[in-house]
Amino acid sequence: MKLDPTQMADWQIAEAAEENIKPIQQIGEKLGLQKGELIPMGRNVAKLDYTKIWSRVKGLPVGKYVDVTAITPTPLGEGKTTTTMGLVEGLGVIGKKPVGAIRQPSSGPTFNIKGSAAGGGLAQCIPLAPFSLGLTGDIDAITNAHNLAMVALTARMQHERNYDDERLKKIGIPRLDIDPDRIQLKWAMDFCAQSLRNITIGKGGKMDGYEMESGFQITVSSEIMAILAVANSLGDMRERIGKMVVAYSRSGAEVTTADLEVDGAMTALMVEALNPNLVQTIEGNPVLVHAGPFANIAIGQSSVIADMLGIRMGEYLVTESGFGADIGFEKFWNLKCRYSGLKPDAVVLVATVRALKMHGGGPEVKPGKPLDAAYTEENLELLEAGCSNLVAHIETVKKSGATPVVCINGFYTDTPAEHALIRRVAEESGVR
Repeated sequence: MKLDPTQMADWQIAEAAEENIKPIQQIGEKLGLQKGELIPMGRNVAKLDYTKIWSRVKGLPVGKYVDVTAITPTPLGEGKTTTTMGLVEGLGVIGKKPVGAIRQPSSGPTFNIKGSAAGGGLAQCIPLAPFSLGLTGDIDAITNAHNLAMVALTARMQHERNYDDERLKKIGIPRLDIDPDRIQLKWAMDFCAQSLRNITIGKGGKMDGYEMESGFQITVSSEIMAILAVANSLGDMRERIGKMVVAYSRSGAEVTTADLEVDGAMTALMVEALNPNLVQTIEGNPVLVHAGPFANIAIGQSSVIADMLGIRMGEYLVTESGFGADIGFEKFWNLKCRYSGLKPDAVVLVATVRALKMHGGGPEVKPGKPLDAAYTEENLELLEAGCSNLVAHIETVKKSGATPVVCINGFYTDTPAEHALIRRVAEESGVR
């Protein structure tokens, strides 16, 4: 079947492409993986044994490092993942050995208006359903590790309320004197369940918990997800998990997971999650999918581990940063690159006519609602006013020493004059 993005929805393209999907072992061969380094999780998805692979490739030269970022997006997103997948495909077409590295989507946005984060059109990764619906269980592992910390915390509060110091000492539990009004965690689940954001727990009585205000947070907002993104080894992850502050004592002292003596068990739940996941593009190029922290509350990048492996197994490693360059690229450059020791050879700044018009004063873009005519008809005045946002993001990237390449993610409603205007503004700012 011919894949026609003008006639087919993204899911239809993915479904048709999956009829010819390559066995994941073939994708592993493209990465030069050796026996025992690929851990199949079904026919079309696998994990990579990070420890084995790293011990073999850590001394190898690194390839070219490309980061895809964007202007300030509309609520619909401006196509960073689509651009990332498109670059991977394009590099493959010209005979290079590209590797993609992107974040794992969470169920909240996937089941909400935004949908999956696999890319779009002919530039997406497959298999789409497993990619979008949990993949190999990393987010489930984070959920369990996070909730284990909450179980340990609430149990400790219950015991300290029920027993005096003598009894606690006899059973080997030092009193932490946790302040119930300064709890830093909620429970975690991988859905946007508004009715569970603020709840009261411990209503069962003295032996059934500690009554207090609590709630649920989406799993990807857990600090453990942020730790997974920046950890460079199992030991590093264990150390970071042990430093998680879960509460404060009544005297103001930090209470950590190490104080609760649960950090080791939490790490044990995360052992397999430390290994990156492997899928493929529609054209059979390798894509590493690992970690998925938000950029507004965490680092907003796929994992350091995935980049450290991918850039040594391919000639080009193409990754992306969450949100706009003012937050996503900033954290890529100032945090992720410091952790990995890598520096980008190229930075791609994605822009759309739609977003620039919105920043120029256009009507609000509402997910699930038809776009105003201002976005579907040519309006150079509105577009030029919004290009100040593009210029600001160009300057943000330039501060790192890199000169970005502006990528216009075009839509069928765009006009040649609108694209020419964006090109002119970019060139006047010293970029292509």
